[in-house]
Amino acid sequence: MSGKIIIKVLLPLLAGVFLIIYGCGNNRIAELKKEKLFNISIGNAEEQIGVQKRQNGEFHGPGAVLFRNGFFFIVDSVNQKIMKITTPGDVILIISKGDDNADVETGNVLRTKERKNYNFDTIGQIAVDNENNLYVQNIFIQKEKTQSVIDIISLDENGNEEGADYTESFMSYIVKFDRLGNFQYRIGEKGIDSSPFYYIYKIATDINGDLIVLTADEAWENWTYYTYDTTGSLIEQYTINKEEILGSNTPVDRVSFIMDVCPEVNEKKVVYWVSQYETANDTKSLKKAEDAWGEEIEIENFDASSSKDAGKSPDQPVKKSMNDLLFYKLVRFDIASDDIISSYTWETGLNTDTTSEFIGIDGKSDGFLWKYIDKNKSVVTIVRPDGTTIAKRRFIFEDDGHWTNIQVAVDGSVYAIKLDDKNAYFYRWRSDELLNTKKEKISVREFILQKIEGFKNANR
Repeated sequence: MSGKIIIKVLLPLLAGVFLIIYGCGNNRIAELKKEKLFNISIGNAEEQIGVQKRQNGEFHGPGAVLFRNGFFFIVDSVNQKIMKITTPGDVILIISKGDDNADVETGNVLRTKERKNYNFDTIGQIAVDNENNLYVQNIFIQKEKTQSVIDIISLDENGNEEGADYTESFMSYIVKFDRLGNFQYRIGEKGIDSSPFYYIYKIATDINGDLIVLTADEAWENWTYYTYDTTGSLIEQYTINKEEILGSNTPVDRVSFIMDVCPEVNEKKVVYWVSQYETANDTKSLKKAEDAWGEEIEIENFDASSSKDAGKSPDQPVKKSMNDLLFYKLVRFDIASDDIISSYTWETGLNTDTTSEFIGIDGKSDGFLWKYIDKNKSVVTIVRPDGTTIAKRRFIFEDDGHWTNIQVAVDGSVYAIKLDDKNAYFYRWRSDELLNTKKEKISVREFILQKIEGFKNANR
């Protein structure tokens, strides 16, 4: 039998099987049940979490929240302290702002709680290694006098210039504490006690216990990847230019943003969350704003008077100044090869009000895409670095509080905090319910669609 005859015979059979499976396919989005772990009361006491509700309804605090090695590490950005809490809710370590290394004795022979002090300026991000050593970003403001011509008349009796202008920069050191909260050393750009970092975007620890620090310049054009060993010595420093991630051939009517950056824990790779918009407006001023801030919010606040439709009479229709989203993309960049090794575009040409947001990666570099269905429901899509979908899960939220700090842990679990007027409640969705050890079974239709999507991504 010739090849053509075989194809003619098989095609109707495959089409029939495809239609049967497609017709019998069901929604594979499974709902996950929350596990309420514990709650911490809101307030200013030692074992409380500070939360401030502003007039516009926004909540300030808690700050960074990290689940690692079976513990929650929480930054109380209101009271300027760090708390280490077990999953049953026992606070076992507090590092508070105060005199360096002032240890508060509990009076117990068997000490189950550690209380330490460090003279923080402002606590920023945190990272924890496999041995529960804690790395803390300490942020301070550095003032530098603006260069100008000095008017002798303006000098006071001490020779100081009155009314001088100063520029303020947010600088940071990384401070290391051991698992009991004892201060070890501080890290700057070149290692222990060297010059501070200018702008830290993210810190993390890798599988070897080395510290990863990602910084960016003012225009978000260059991203520098630092790694430090367990003694605080600089191992390597590598700079990635924005064009290496976005490409240099972006059309003039498009605006691209790097939305988030996540270092991988197993390999020297970085995952970028990228968005690109197309606009009919004059983008010169928009690009200036992007260079200055690097934030997507500048698109929403773009001045419509600079658009091509400016100057039309009131009775003439004016096009919306809102820009059209072309795509969201995850780009995986390899430090060693200095190249993009994979990219995954999950949404293109959107005309909807809600869209998937990237909330992070787990220890296997699987990406978590979060989409709100309504105020009480959301769906997370979990994809491998090559864009293959692993699973989709539905999350249900009560509306009796404010949900915040939704995050992905290294083991693939998802955590969130619910705030009300009195307490902060900690919830977990276990990783064994989110992910299976192997890819879930899918229908023929889903298989074909994923292959088509993979082919598209491979050729973008």
